[in-house]
Amino acid sequence: MTGRTSGFIKLSIFATAMFFASGTIRAQEAEMKTRLQKTIETFLTENPSAPGVCVTVICPEKGLDWSGAAGKADRGEAGPLTQFHTFRVASNTKTYVAASVLRLAERRRVNLDDPLSKHISTEQSKLLKSDGYDVDSITLAQVLSHTAGFGDHTSDDRFEERIISNHDYPWTPDEQLRLLVEWREPVGKPGEKYQYSDSGYVLLGTLLEKWTGMKLGPAVRELLRYDMLGLKATHWEYMEKAPEGAGPRAHQYFGDRDVTGWTASYDLYGGGGIVSDTRDMAIFTRKLISGEVFDKPRTIREMLGRGTYPYRLGLMVKECDGRLAIGHQGFWNTFAFYIPSLDMTVSGCVLNHGATNGFELVRRLVAVVASGEKPARAADKK
Repeated sequence: MTGRTSGFIKLSIFATAMFFASGTIRAQEAEMKTRLQKTIETFLTENPSAPGVCVTVICPEKGLDWSGAAGKADRGEAGPLTQFHTFRVASNTKTYVAASVLRLAERRRVNLDDPLSKHISTEQSKLLKSDGYDVDSITLAQVLSHTAGFGDHTSDDRFEERIISNHDYPWTPDEQLRLLVEWREPVGKPGEKYQYSDSGYVLLGTLLEKWTGMKLGPAVRELLRYDMLGLKATHWEYMEKAPEGAGPRAHQYFGDRDVTGWTASYDLYGGGGIVSDTRDMAIFTRKLISGEVFDKPRTIREMLGRGTYPYRLGLMVKECDGRLAIGHQGFWNTFAFYIPSLDMTVSGCVLNHGATNGFELVRRLVAVVASGEKPARAADKK
């Protein structure tokens, strides 16, 4: 056998092996996508109050860039829910607001350790001081991490009662801050403890408008550079037109109530406000955690490094069956998380607030992707 013949045979064997290996990989990817689809279908079956569920899962190591849906877009005669449907992301908006503040910080427009008194209006300062808030000690970073000592106007039963009794009422951010003072008391001294507060993010929304001279939605779009990130459906309700790439709206429910037509103004000013789809949410979360949203590497390190274990700067930190999960959830059963140990991003929406918490679906989807792997301890990843 000549050297040339021997080399040809070896090359043929290698090519054949690669062919079968690639076929095996494709089969494994297809099988995993089938299991992911089955997972969301099972979850929906267990939660009949939700007409549909949609998710996106990205995990390069597993060859996954997949979006799926199950069920319908509403309880009526609508067609099937698809990966292209959009929805209110509720408190997932806070991550975008926090990232926008950090973009201004890396431009040296603001300092995260600035006291609130340096930036809020005279009227806001008087209002907060009247309720015992030390605006000279509370910092922007504390508001971002829910450690400023703010109460939360949305946690008062009267807020929900007012929304249900008049769901077309045009709320304003100033009114919501007044209700914070009227209904709730400070929950602690600045930096003393973590206490989730929509009110704090409403205040941040007013500051972003002041700092940029723009409406909140367009300001966040410009600061985060949606176009550069490839976000094709994301927009701020009322403040922006839906992009051409945005799909139809899915209907979201609060128990038996279809809230899709209710005014968004009760959750529009920084605590919520964004409409998006699962793919855009996954792309944004992934690019944010990787640092691509910012100009300087230290900015994402600061976003991830400051705050408390439950909450950094605009990002929740949760344990997911022994793995760390970084991201956010929203009132309308929305979620977007990055799992560092798997380099996996998962986002989605369950179309009823009253259904099982969407993080349970996150847990199940992570389990599918992590099949056969030993999970890293979350404590080792803090």
